[in-house]
Amino acid sequence: MSIIYELQTSNRFKRELDKFVKKNKRRSEAVKKALKLLVNNPKSPGLNIEKIANGVWTIRIDKGNRIFLTLLNKQKILLIDIGTHDKYRNY
Repeated sequence: MSIIYELQTSNRFKRELDKFVKKNKRRSEAVKKALKLLVNNPKSPGLNIEKIANGVWTIRIDKGNRIFLTLLNKQKILLIDIGTHDKYRNY
């Protein structure tokens, strides 16, 4: 039996998500697809999950963009940021 993860969002993630998908339906759909895959199969190779810092991980949205997250516990994931891959320098 696989674990289904619960997603929580930080205020920063919400702000950055609004900017990221503003007037861009393709990006919005890509984010939804990545998050659905994360919840249902976090080990999917399509997510290209990477650990970038102390407890901070990223998953791929598309070639240049990532979702930044941390695990709160075995069933909860906190989405902390979204944007270009280069944002990893902030963490």
